[in-house]
Amino acid sequence: MKFTLLVFTFATCLLLSAQSEAASLSGTVTLNDKPVESVIVYLESVEAVQSTPKREPVIIEQRNLTFSPNVIPVVQGTTIKFVNSDNVHHGIFSPSPGAGKLSLGTDGHGEVRSVRLDTLGEVVLLCNVHLEMEARVLVVKDPYFAVTAVDGRYLVSDIPPGAYLLRVWRKHKQALAEPLELSLARDLTLDLRLKPLESVF
Repeated sequence: MKFTLLVFTFATCLLLSAQSEAASLSGTVTLNDKPVESVIVYLESVEAVQSTPKREPVIIEQRNLTFSPNVIPVVQGTTIKFVNSDNVHHGIFSPSPGAGKLSLGTDGHGEVRSVRLDTLGEVVLLCNVHLEMEARVLVVKDPYFAVTAVDGRYLVSDIPPGAYLLRVWRKHKQALAEPLELSLARDLTLDLRLKPLESVF
């Protein structure tokens, strides 16, 4: 099945199937008919009973004076490991309330620092040595998410059948007010056409 969603405001959509196997959600995110990279597409379960999501550690590397990856979704309770692959010192910190005034101090080449993120929402990561460095971590409650590639494509796989809220996050942009309601039980292709939004900052 394939649908195109015009995200001027999120509408309500109900997609039903008699199948009960794990499903996938895929498509392309565009803005003004052009693909948009580094958009997070994620699902939130609206059902009370949900299996415990995996919380494997996630690695964010510091390489060539950048965070890699610099946009990443993680499940609530995930531990982030920061690996310094540069031959210079870095000083990771976050001004985001959800990160608890994170400050990991100065780390040299090969050093690893860790932090667990338990609060839902966006976490901005910065370096107090190299002001141009920035990354965004989006902490979500369920492990059903994807980040769009350079061609705007995304794929969320291994989704248990059930009811979900589909949300979209974009860096430096306001969150879309209303999610899309889905009852998902089989593979679905859903293209998302985004409306231009005012920058938060």
